[in-house]
Amino acid sequence: MNSLSVAFLILSFLFSDDYQGIHEVEWRKHQSEVIRVPSPDRIIPLKTTERPLSKIVYGYYPYWMGTSYDYLQYDLLSHIAYFSVELNGDGSLGTVPNVSILENLRNIAHSNGAMVMITATQFDDATIINLLNSASARTDAVNNLYALVMTYALDGATIDFEFPTNAVKDSLTLFMTELTDCFHTNLPGSHIAIATPAVDWGNAFDYDELALHSDGLFIMAYNYYWSGSSYAGPVSPLPSSTLWGTYSVMWTINNYIQYGIYRDKFILGCPYYGLRWPTENDSIKSPTRGTGGALTYKRAADSSSVYGKLWDDTSKTVWYKNYITGDGWYQGWFDDSLSLRIKYQVVIDSNLCGAGMWALGYDGTREELWGALRDAFYYTGIKQAEKREETREERKLCCHPNPFTTSTHITITLPSIGLSAEGKGQRKKTIELKIYDLGGRLVKDFSLGTVHSSLGTAVSWDGRDNNGTLLPSGIYFCTFTSGQNKKIEKVHFIR
Repeated sequence: MNSLSVAFLILSFLFSDDYQGIHEVEWRKHQSEVIRVPSPDRIIPLKTTERPLSKIVYGYYPYWMGTSYDYLQYDLLSHIAYFSVELNGDGSLGTVPNVSILENLRNIAHSNGAMVMITATQFDDATIINLLNSASARTDAVNNLYALVMTYALDGATIDFEFPTNAVKDSLTLFMTELTDCFHTNLPGSHIAIATPAVDWGNAFDYDELALHSDGLFIMAYNYYWSGSSYAGPVSPLPSSTLWGTYSVMWTINNYIQYGIYRDKFILGCPYYGLRWPTENDSIKSPTRGTGGALTYKRAADSSSVYGKLWDDTSKTVWYKNYITGDGWYQGWFDDSLSLRIKYQVVIDSNLCGAGMWALGYDGTREELWGALRDAFYYTGIKQAEKREETREERKLCCHPNPFTTSTHITITLPSIGLSAEGKGQRKKTIELKIYDLGGRLVKDFSLGTVHSSLGTAVSWDGRDNNGTLLPSGIYFCTFTSGQNKKIEKVHFIR
């Protein structure tokens, strides 16, 4: 079977009546779920504060998460989208579910300088067509969303229309343009975003125009393997591979960059959930025996602690397996702090706008996912001081590209010390450049010898050790030492 036939089968499969994105699956599961909490006695406006984040961090907060807002680390969040209110075909809105949860979330987030948006959803294609292809319905939708945001003192809106068809491609762009223009004109500083797919099967999203006429595209880079998949597999595989297929996070990012020039509007959505399937056996890519069920990160992580967490080096994600007597094998696949940190590094190296997650609260009170965010995007005063000092001394270690698949260029710039105007007094220093694996084992030692301290040095590393053996995919630590100065840089090798 040729690749065109395979692509056609996948396309037909994804557009079957059975397929649902994870947002829709979870929304339907929790429909009409009522959680009663007291409403706050006042509205707290957004606090203007300097955010210690190098990127946007954008999280969805589903209404069924109740008071999980008490456990969020708001210094690591810039934007929170409350999920969700239904947007109808005539432009009217449904009732905001558990509105007191939204009000409490808004107050806590605003006190910490984080913006809060309302998410407007519609998962029925016919309704989306009726809404977007009617000028009056679009106008009513814009006005109603603006009125809702003003009523609850929010900071903007995000749109989630999943798997529309090409019939609304132009009108979707027009709607987002009208929505953004309305909010930016009447509520300066507001934020308008849209959730966009990992693969645009229906050719409904004009990435370039949508990015131009909004503040951000939340790329749902997950659900590559879904509840109805014939095989158990990674929810969010990082690279494309023979084992897991062409479609992957890296494929999605490259596709967006190819068809949209505004990469500073691209927010990489990452999964705080996993999927667990009944499987025929315990092997990688086992056929499934039935429909998979969604797991919050907390549940998946807790289960993997019991059954043993396994690292899949091909997808750069984790999984576990367990056997139930009288039933059979099960496999759970999800992302942990390491696999998410690797994805965040891709955000940094690809110069994207930021990262996000579906969904906030899914980690419960566990800390490790916050740690991955903090390591990637948070700048403390100490880090800023170190950065200023390094800039002053011109001491740098840079690996590019990072992650890399074939080779990365390691560039070193040493501080200029004791230089006179005539260039006298240059110190010669012996520098060492070594690469270690996660276990601390030295895998590569570059002999750089003695260089003048004011000079730069560059080498190329192809992922091989000192014996010329190609190393496995993973995280490595590039370390250089010059006198008392030492710098370490993480580098991600993907085969």
